[in-house]
Amino acid sequence: MSLFSLASGAHAETVANDGIVNLGMSLPLSGPQASNGLALKGGVESYLQYVNQNGGIFGRRIQLVALDDGDDVARTVANTKKLLDESRVLALLGYHGTAAAEAVLPLLAVAGVPLIGPTSGAESLHEPFNRHVFNLSASYKEETEAILNQLDFQTLIEVAVLHQNDRFGQTGLKDAEAVMLKLSLRKNSVGVVATNSRDVAQAVKTIAEGKPQAVLMICSPLSAAEFIRQMHKAGLFPQFIAASYMDVGALFKELGPEARGIAISQVVPFPWGSDLPLLRQYQMLAKQHSAQPISVYGLQGFMAAKLAVEAMQKAGRNLSREKLLSTLEADYDLGGYRLRFRRDNHSGSKYTEMTVITRDGKLSR
Repeated sequence: MSLFSLASGAHAETVANDGIVNLGMSLPLSGPQASNGLALKGGVESYLQYVNQNGGIFGRRIQLVALDDGDDVARTVANTKKLLDESRVLALLGYHGTAAAEAVLPLLAVAGVPLIGPTSGAESLHEPFNRHVFNLSASYKEETEAILNQLDFQTLIEVAVLHQNDRFGQTGLKDAEAVMLKLSLRKNSVGVVATNSRDVAQAVKTIAEGKPQAVLMICSPLSAAEFIRQMHKAGLFPQFIAASYMDVGALFKELGPEARGIAISQVVPFPWGSDLPLLRQYQMLAKQHSAQPISVYGLQGFMAAKLAVEAMQKAGRNLSREKLLSTLEADYDLGGYRLRFRRDNHSGSKYTEMTVITRDGKLSR
């Protein structure tokens, strides 16, 4: 008997009669964010193919139903309704971005279905508590705290903040200010830029006058790249740093080798490392079953799939959305990466680590 094959028997609510269990994703498989969406999908598929080759779950094959939303929220909602009503998925996995995850929250409650491993660390997915959302990684607020603690450790005390002028940027600034009050850091200056804008001249002027030792960037890669470029032209080279929401590929595309040394916090282990069984398994299965390169998004998808399968195995033969929800509220070890879910807390991990961008656009510890 394999690790995954036990006996048959399914709950009619969510499991098809032909021996297939459906899991669903809506994500950008086309458009500007397609590389991230394809990486997420590839990570999920690499683990599910491994499971299916080893007998499936309770003798059933797990099928991923992945629908393209092109990073359009209206399409995300329409896709999710289709996944819930037509594909009758047992769970949803790894939605890409804050707007997409927030948009489907009302649908989760109606359908009683779990969303496992959304990639966004937005506070709205952590607080207030939502029974149907299972976060596999730290929130942006926790990332901000980790970043500022790192700067404090390095005695980079004079810290400026560049933030975009929207809810995301303003929340990030507020979180940073709260953490700074607890540390020996000083808010040196604050620069503001319109969302996804290259017009950073005023922000550069404001921040350059303060000559900060570090700049926390809470903005799009487009804005960050232009800001860094102009700061360098002004002869200023502070430590530029951002949280995991910063798209490294997009940032490097704009800056090229000038991106070298920019620090990016991460909320999953270093995908190219070998220090955890999880990473070794991900790398092995990704090479066997996916055309996508090893990546942060690939690992996130892999982790979401692995948690879903382990919870399904633990839930027993009679799978249902409700039983899976209850079973997920426990401790899980994905291979050195530990998750802890409770009835009143689905923030499974606070793990963070720092990486830097290399001259060729890769990440290094």
